[in-house]
Amino acid sequence: MACGKPTDYKYGDHVADVLIQAYGCTLEEAFINAAIALGDLTYYTQRVEPKVVREVVVEYDDLEGLLFKWIDELLYLFDAEKFAISRKMHLAIRRDGGYRIEATLYGESYDQEKHGFTGLIVKAMTFHMMEIKQIGGYWLVQYVVDI
Repeated sequence: MACGKPTDYKYGDHVADVLIQAYGCTLEEAFINAAIALGDLTYYTQRVEPKVVREVVVEYDDLEGLLFKWIDELLYLFDAEKFAISRKMHLAIRRDGGYRIEATLYGESYDQEKHGFTGLIVKAMTFHMMEIKQIGGYWLVQYVVDI
């Protein structure tokens, strides 16, 4: 899509944490790229095959809280269940009073030999420096994770 976004996502310098800036032509695409950026901090999402389907629903009153819960849920799936996300996913953001993500994730059980290990382990999501905004024809979703 030609919307003027600079890239899908990028990492910024931040002491003891990692700043992630994800972009999308739509808010949904930016949230998807935020998820892929999270996975790519620890393993290589392009190596993950979309063998297993996971349905995820998260809700919150505002977009910042929704982003926090979205990333936190992905951290839980990896930490507790060793579910590695692939780059294939479908996501819808609904607004009915608050906000709701309905997502279909595709992936498989994490295998270090197959998916690699970058050397980073994400410990937690934070609200620090969080920002969600539309810039011209694209969306920016920015957040910081503790590593």
